[in-house]
Amino acid sequence: MIAVYDEGEDHLTTWKNRFLESEIRGERDRDTEKKMDLQVQRFIDFFRNLYGHERVSAVVRRDVLAWLEYLYGRREEGGAGLAAATVNNHKAHLSRFMTWLHEQAPHLLPDNPVDRIKDILLPAPEPRALTDDQVRSLKNLCDRLERFHQLKGRQWRGSIPPLKKNARPKRDRAIVYTLLSTGLRREMLVNLNLEQLEPNDPGRLRIARRARLVRVRGKGRTEVTKFLSEDARQALADYLEYERPQDVDPESRALFLTAAAVPERKPGGRMHPRSMNRILEQIGKWHDAEQTDPERYISPLRPHDLRHTYAFLLSQFTQGDRSALQRELGHRNDRYLDVYTNPPEEVAAKWIEKL
Repeated sequence: MIAVYDEGEDHLTTWKNRFLESEIRGERDRDTEKKMDLQVQRFIDFFRNLYGHERVSAVVRRDVLAWLEYLYGRREEGGAGLAAATVNNHKAHLSRFMTWLHEQAPHLLPDNPVDRIKDILLPAPEPRALTDDQVRSLKNLCDRLERFHQLKGRQWRGSIPPLKKNARPKRDRAIVYTLLSTGLRREMLVNLNLEQLEPNDPGRLRIARRARLVRVRGKGRTEVTKFLSEDARQALADYLEYERPQDVDPESRALFLTAAAVPERKPGGRMHPRSMNRILEQIGKWHDAEQTDPERYISPLRPHDLRHTYAFLLSQFTQGDRSALQRELGHRNDRYLDVYTNPPEEVAAKWIEKL
């Protein structure tokens, strides 16, 4: 139903706030709401800087194209220097807002200015799967992760130093092994709740021959079940028994929790997706500092590298079964399946040597 508003409400920020209140709040998670608010506001700020006002009735397709060009432009040339995927995400959120605004106030916006604007073509993604040697040395370091979180100083000579206040090495090890054995995206991992782990009792998890993550939400509102390797089962059992109880509060549902003493911790302690990047980046640096062979370097280590590793090994195990890969990875696009299942350069080089 078309809502009728005063013709004088020709103001982008007013309509953006109405859009968020009526269409987004309560329908999407808080992080998505904040991202949409930020990205639409970036267009409004850009438009105001161009014309000195933010009248809805003055927005045309040319302004949207100029904004996207600015977002994608190089920093040294005055642009924002954003990646193509990020710019396309901005465009998608602006398109949803403008579509809604056009339906609500066609007297102010007779045409949707984002219509028929194509996405920026994404560069071909590169495979980042780890080799067998890299996985082996990464697991070796993860099994010793506590040592990297210990306090340093002369006063600890001759004794085992305590861990730093907010260090959670057992949690971080469980994160690495869970990513390696499931191929989950980082957002899927942080959104996991304890109840989705079966079994989730540490004692039962240690002796279980099989454990799984159920009702894991993927893209497109899909749900999958993921089984866990023995490494992941044992690491999760250690975390649930020794570290997670320190960080639980009455609102805690998440499987992986931020340390209770962290000032910016969310209510309930659910981790932010960017925390996964910081954890893996640091582990990658510690790993490479121990290596004498540059072929074993893994930095910068990212959550998606472990997803690529899982996908490549899955492709080998299933002999490239497309249906199995689509089901486990949640991708229908062959372009992405090909990237995920390409062998690392070192593996491909060894194949050529054998040939």
